[in-house]
Amino acid sequence: MSTHDSDLRRQPQQQRSQVRIEQILQAATEVFWEKGYDATTTHDIAERAQTAVGNLYRFFPNKLAIFHVLERDHKAYLDRVMPQLMTPQAFQAPLAIVIRKILQTYESYFEDLAPRIVYIQYFLTPNICAYFDDSFDQATISGFAELLRSRNPTLPLAQRQLISQVFLRTYQALLLVALRSDDAQREQLYREIEVVLINYLDPYVGDAIWSKFVDRPSPKPEAIQAQVETLTQQHQLNLRQQVAIAHVLNHGSLTIQTLEMLCPKPSRRTLQRDLKQLVAKQILVSEGETNKLIYRLPP
Repeated sequence: MSTHDSDLRRQPQQQRSQVRIEQILQAATEVFWEKGYDATTTHDIAERAQTAVGNLYRFFPNKLAIFHVLERDHKAYLDRVMPQLMTPQAFQAPLAIVIRKILQTYESYFEDLAPRIVYIQYFLTPNICAYFDDSFDQATISGFAELLRSRNPTLPLAQRQLISQVFLRTYQALLLVALRSDDAQREQLYREIEVVLINYLDPYVGDAIWSKFVDRPSPKPEAIQAQVETLTQQHQLNLRQQVAIAHVLNHGSLTIQTLEMLCPKPSRRTLQRDLKQLVAKQILVSEGETNKLIYRLPP
């Protein structure tokens, strides 16, 4: 965590003071998470930091000033990372890859308690926030709407703004639930959030639509079917594997979550085994982590 001049009552002149500030911030993060911001007192924070409350007051006038340091660090992260994720170049990848990269970046970031606390408080008690308000969300919505135009120029501005708003608000609401859940449930919710958001955007800016506006011919259904039949004869593929290959040929990539929607009856383990066999046969290649793998054709 880094501190900021305007949030401190007194500037640290020595390294020892800087270390004490970091200890206070870490202690506050832990207590805010365990007890909640409203129930936490400066005495709780001082006790966790193993310092006298008077030492805390040397640097922070109250717990709100401590929260504002955490909030400002969170804002600085978003200001740095969002422009890297939301670029026209990034949005030229297959839709599933675009959305998955955004979500996984924030999943990793929110493993830290400090941004979780700031995010949750923004929705529970937005009046205490100094660096976030609805103008931040509106700027995000407008920026995302512009990127949607790069994937589907036929979408009117009003519709792009609406799609962006629904996308952001849906993500925010579901992320709030996930961040307040235990580790196991949070991981499950993350995967479902991914499916929801990709499926919502697909009719508007999915790969089939996007391919019409890039220098890449959209595959013809009969050509896809012919390739699937050829591969099936060569490798004795089952029906689920044929469905998987057809989707990759048509959309450029596939995830286990997408295959579960295409083949809802088999278990995930069965579908994972099918995909693993396709990789072993060098029909598909995979990249990413377990349960986050992306399957596509070999280069």
